[in-house]
Amino acid sequence: MYLIDSHAHLHFPAFSADIDEVVKRAQESDIGLVTVGTKFSLSESGVAFAECYENVWATIGLHPGHVHDHNFVDENEESNNVPTPEKTFDEERYASLVTHPKVVAIGEFGLDYSRVPEGMNLEVFKNDQQEVARQQLRFATKYQKPVVIHCRDAHGDMQTLIAEEIARGGIARRGVIHCFTGTAEDAAKYAELGFLVSITGIVTFGKSVAAAVKEIPLDQMMVETDCPYLSPIPLRGKRNEPANVRLVAQAIADLHGISLDRVAEVTTQNAVRLFGLNG
Repeated sequence: MYLIDSHAHLHFPAFSADIDEVVKRAQESDIGLVTVGTKFSLSESGVAFAECYENVWATIGLHPGHVHDHNFVDENEESNNVPTPEKTFDEERYASLVTHPKVVAIGEFGLDYSRVPEGMNLEVFKNDQQEVARQQLRFATKYQKPVVIHCRDAHGDMQTLIAEEIARGGIARRGVIHCFTGTAEDAAKYAELGFLVSITGIVTFGKSVAAAVKEIPLDQMMVETDCPYLSPIPLRGKRNEPANVRLVAQAIADLHGISLDRVAEVTTQNAVRLFGLNG
């Protein structure tokens, strides 16, 4: 594999009409990928999807956006246009998936303080998310898996939760902060915890992200699309897909003044090592 799209959602409804063509474009570009679950039903379908293709793996987990009732519906994710929160992490159900050979990590889970349901107490909202994140950190420890962390407007609290689990002797395989949009200082704190950060197409149009990426060591990075979201320039406004991860890698290369081949080499090694990938 030349590159690995370390975070995609190819099993979402957004790709239902042409998934074989999307996968073929990735394969023709020598791109492997990890398709990421966001709740139980989408973890289950992600594992089933990964079974069908070589160099495709899956993660299982409960996204913080599915912990509470909300009015927002992501049509790329919810084909029936009905939000279905889980509210708590059901370890027994996820345990039915975790030993599958295609399951390489627990996630995406974490903290997202950017969208508080109307009328909900902020502290209750935060505490609920933290408890569900804590449950999944311990689940990853139990099954000796790395973690894929979603973190938005909550880096301090997320770092605290990670540090607490490490202090318990947990998450020995550590993990990655996906779709990293923090500062170089945030990245350095994650590095102290043994965590990678994964870079999306935002690096091609977000000035603050580009500035941070320029300062982050290459050996701390992976690359991702987060498709169908976050298409890089010059494809903004279009559905994203794994073949576009090359544009993310090229942007990193330009910022660091190094070759695309070097970015591909290091970020692919990082993904293979973190996730323990095999065909």
